[in-house]
Amino acid sequence: MNNVQAPDTYTTAATLTCPGTARVRLQINNQAIYWQRGYSSPGGGGIEWQPEEMLLPITASLDERCDAIRIRAAVPLAKLPAGSEQARVTIGTRTAAEIGEAA
Repeated sequence: MNNVQAPDTYTTAATLTCPGTARVRLQINNQAIYWQRGYSSPGGGGIEWQPEEMLLPITASLDERCDAIRIRAAVPLAKLPAGSEQARVTIGTRTAAEIGEAA
């Protein structure tokens, strides 16, 4: 996900499928977001989403294990003060093998 404007609600366009992720790199600009980590359901029944968490503008590398990530804006675009920009988010992920870690 590269420099995506955070939508007001969770959408397919703001959802990253990333099986086996062990590390998440986040860059959040302008405004806070909510994010959720998802885990593949046993037997292929879809994604089980964890409770959402708020993140303020940040650049960080987090040790997070997940199979999917989705984001949404903490403040809807229509409620931002005039002249403010909505959150823009870049997410990169790495598997344990990619970072040289035992699975």
